[in-house]
Amino acid sequence: MANHQEIKKRSDRSWLLALAGLLIIVVLAAVIALCAPHQKATLTNGVSSDLSSLHQFPPIERLDSMAMPKTALSYDDKSPRDIYYYALDSLGQPTDEVVYEAHFYPNNKTYYEGNLSNQEREGLWYAYHQNGNVQTMAYYENGKEQGQYTVYYENGNVMYTGKYDKGERVGVWSFYDPEEKLIRTIDYGVNPPKVTTIQ
Repeated sequence: MANHQEIKKRSDRSWLLALAGLLIIVVLAAVIALCAPHQKATLTNGVSSDLSSLHQFPPIERLDSMAMPKTALSYDDKSPRDIYYYALDSLGQPTDEVVYEAHFYPNNKTYYEGNLSNQEREGLWYAYHQNGNVQTMAYYENGKEQGQYTVYYENGNVMYTGKYDKGERVGVWSFYDPEEKLIRTIDYGVNPPKVTTIQ
């Protein structure tokens, strides 16, 4: 009888170890999939953009399988105003860690969206005009703007563009009128920054 109980305990332990190994593989696959670069980013408002030089957040369809969405605030008509996506633990249950957020206009179009890490903005973030066109495209590292930063008019033309280094403006920033004619530059490479108005 003791031999039978010993064999059953070993069998139960083997089964639990196999299950634990499988869970580790699933979690690692999810982490690898989340971190893998994408050639195209499909955003919640349907915009598709080739931004292969930047880190990108996953499309919402893919995000839904990696995180649990929860509507934090809604408009009077019950449409979502703020949705936060919570990381899932190894059992597929939501944790307290918000990994992505999306905010919406009353017309259900996306206002802004992006990744979070340790409660700070991380990676590519977009803001949109109410007509659905991109308003701002920015990349964040540890909650601070990093690299190219571009703001657009509602018509899709560039309003201004420049670069950040750890949250500080660097180099020459260019400012345009609504027809995308250069009207001003600011050189942050000198102190104080040098403003040049283009006639």
